[in-house]
Amino acid sequence: MSDIGYVEQWTKPATGVTQRKEVSLNSALKRGLEEAVQEISAAAAIDLNVNHVKITGPAASTYAVTLAAPSRGGQLLVIEMVGTTSTNAVTLALTNVGGGSAATTATFNAADETLTLISSSNKWWVLTEEGVTLA
Repeated sequence: MSDIGYVEQWTKPATGVTQRKEVSLNSALKRGLEEAVQEISAAAAIDLNVNHVKITGPAASTYAVTLAAPSRGGQLLVIEMVGTTSTNAVTLALTNVGGGSAATTATFNAADETLTLISSSNKWWVLTEEGVTLA
């Protein structure tokens, strides 16, 4: 497969100088698919370094997931409920999220429900909401 293009990748270390390098989209996509996934099956915070969150619903009761304000702009984040043994809900407080239905909570309670967000420098913005209940 030929390369589909190149992008600039920036590395922002805790200390020191920010570094830039050119990477092919093919390698970035492949690496992103392999490395940038977080699986959640109990109360947890979403890692700001991932692009895909796979939530498994609880068998009993409910749990909450939190999402901090983004640390950089232009990041895509897909939050997906991949499975559940019941319809017990997983909730996400939308304190750092705008757009969509202007909601304060996203509730996931069935497989294949998905919320897609993109970041600005200090806020997440809803791109799509599929089956997720925003209230």
